Amino acid sequence: MKLPYIGSDLDGTVVKNSDFKILDETIKDINDYQKQTSNNFFIVTGRAFQNMKYYVKQLNVTLPVISSNGGAITDPVTWEVYYEALMDKEVVLDLLQYSIDNDLDVSLYTATTLCALKNAERVKAYKELYGHYADEDQPQFILYNDYNELIEEVRNDIHRTVKLMYSLDSELEVEKAEKLKLYLEEKGLYNPSTIIQSRILVDAMPKGVNKASGIKKWAEIMNVDLNDIHVIGDNNNDMEMVGELPYGIAVGNAVENLKEIAWKVIDHIDNNGVGKYLKELISKEQ
Repeated sequence: MKLPYIGSDLDGTVVKNSDFKILDETIKDINDYQKQTSNNFFIVTGRAFQNMKYYVKQLNVTLPVISSNGGAITDPVTWEVYYEALMDKEVVLDLLQYSIDNDLDVSLYTATTLCALKNAERVKAYKELYGHYADEDQPQFILYNDYNELIEEVRNDIHRTVKLMYSLDSELEVEKAEKLKLYLEEKGLYNPSTIIQSRILVDAMPKGVNKASGIKKWAEIMNVDLNDIHVIGDNNNDMEMVGELPYGIAVGNAVENLKEIAWKVIDHIDNNGVGKYLKELISKEQ
């Protein structure tokens, strides 16, 4: 059996949501798979490209990575951008103004950059989580004093936006999060949400752009048959990918609606689910 390409989500699938770390045995098993397949393991994440740099190095990822829930495909070595699903500029400006009017914490993603306010919650969180890593492995933000500065740069086409991500308190801002999601629906935007480390993270992207569309574009760019790709996820933003691809896999800790549509359910992230699956594939091939 030919060993497949593995397109894996990060958070909740191989990266633990509790501390944003990968189990040592998972790292070993992924790197063993990389050696067996000439690096057929790649990343499909809702994160910005900037927020996966450490994991790219840790897991020896050399194939193009899919970031921003399918919004961009980028070479992790050269940073060449192969694909961008750009948001309409006027929509981005409306969303940033909405953030001002409703006191929301929002970050703007491009294919290779990450923009936010200097006091943004995610900026603080990532400094705490990744501050001890080498400078080149830490996410680098383009920081602003206020949203009006960012609005001006978007208006002047400084940033090619693929996604906006809102961060809200999971206890104090539930009502605000629901109001936001209704607003995004009214704007006709794809708006998957997840809860990580006591934060409600809500994305805003063009409808029709998701991890499944990203995988299909990746396969087209790489000239790979979709039947040769196994995809693995855990949460709501993995629904399209796991449901539409021939070999869509959910980890044991995935949300129930994802497990219900998955081709296969593997072990829990805490039990090295992805690593065990890769070892199983290798053993069948031998």
